[in-house]
Formats: sequence, structure tokens, C-alpha cells
Amino acid sequence: MRDLKFSTVFQSTSLFSLKDSNSTNSGAKSLFLPSPYAIKMALLNQAITLDGIDFESGKGENQLFNFVRDADIGYFVKGNYCVNNCFVKILKPSRSRPGQVQETVSFREYIHTNEPIEIIFTVQSEQQKLFLQKYLHKINYFGKRGCFFQFMEYKERPNKPNVNVYSGDFLHTGVLQEYDDFNEKFSFEHVNNYGGKNSVKREKRILVLPLHHTSASKSFTSYLVV
Repeated sequence: MRDLKFSTVFQSTSLFSLKDSNSTNSGAKSLFLPSPYAIKMALLNQAITLDGIDFESGKGENQLFNFVRDADIGYFVKGNYCVNNCFVKILKPSRSRPGQVQETVSFREYIHTNEPIEIIFTVQSEQQKLFLQKYLHKINYFGKRGCFFQFMEYKERPNKPNVNVYSGDFLHTGVLQEYDDFNEKFSFEHVNNYGGKNSVKREKRILVLPLHHTSASKSFTSYLVV
């Protein structure tokens, strides 16, 4: 069975922030791109919200979950990325007063990009492709709520990905970041916030983003895709 490729193009319409899953709540750098995990969670959310698909019921719904889980995701990026550094107030559980919360200051990064992001999907069947395309164009944010994206188009002939998986066998130029993806052993219970299965860990991939540092100050860092 040969692989099928297509891509979907999104334009960020607000500042983007999605912290590394290894970060603490008090100090969190942002990923430059929506992770495969975040994209797949957004797909599941649309399928449940719009069509009420019960991925826990078994039967054909298991196959539909596998359509999302097994999709391979790559990226083609261009333009400029500006990372804004700031300190924000957040609420966290109080140590001295159980059951209550307290204010604290946390470091956050918010990213602006001036060009669309092309998300490239590799799938195993036309049925899988049609299922994903039924919901991808209805997604309006990735990561944190308020990090809005506007769907622009599908491409049947996507660009070649320029964000590569890191390997130690040759010299890489760019910015390295660790991204989460669904593990091949995941079932819906492993990603359900109300489920009880946590034994299977997320798949980790270190990606090399083709970004060149151009300028910086205490409040921002600017990069150019090369």
C-alpha cells in the first residue's frame, strides 16, 4: 500500500504559544509550531464537537481514532518568526491554604509569524485522507485557547518538508526543539482527560527548524527561515 500525501495551510492570526511538555508551569518556553500531538488533539476535538463521534464505543470508531493516531505529520515553513518574552500572572494551587489558589508570576513566550504554516500529512488510504480533511479546515486554534489560526487551503501536491527530524549522523543547522506525537500504542483512553490510562508515554521527536537568528533584545528574539 503506497503512502498518500496532502497538506493543509494555516495562517496564524494571533500570537502563538505552546509550551514544551517538559516545561514547568512557572517557566515555559514556547514551541515554534503546533506539535503533532496538538494537531491530532484538535482533530479529535472537532470530530467529537461537530459529529459526536464516540471514540470509546469501539466498532468503527476505533478505526477512526487510528486514522488520526497513525497520520504522519511534517512541516514546510517560511518567513520570519519573532519570539516575544514576557512575564504574566497565573494562578496556582496554594501550598499554605489547601483547596485555594494564589497568584504568582510566570515566564512565557509568544510567537508571531508573518507567513502561513504548511502542515503535511502522510496517510495510508484515501478513506483516512477524507476523514482528516472533513475536520482539518474547521480547526481554528492550536495549543492554548486564543492562539487562533485561519485555514487557507488544501494542497494535493505539498511542498517538501523543510523541518527535519534530528539525527546525529550529519551536521544540522537551525533550532532544535522536542515535539510530542501520539504513540502507536495509544487508544482514545490514553488521550482522554477523563480516562484512567496513563501507562503509554507520548512519542518524542527532536525536530530541526531551519531558523537563523537575526536580532534580539531583552524583550524579543527574531528569526528568519533559511
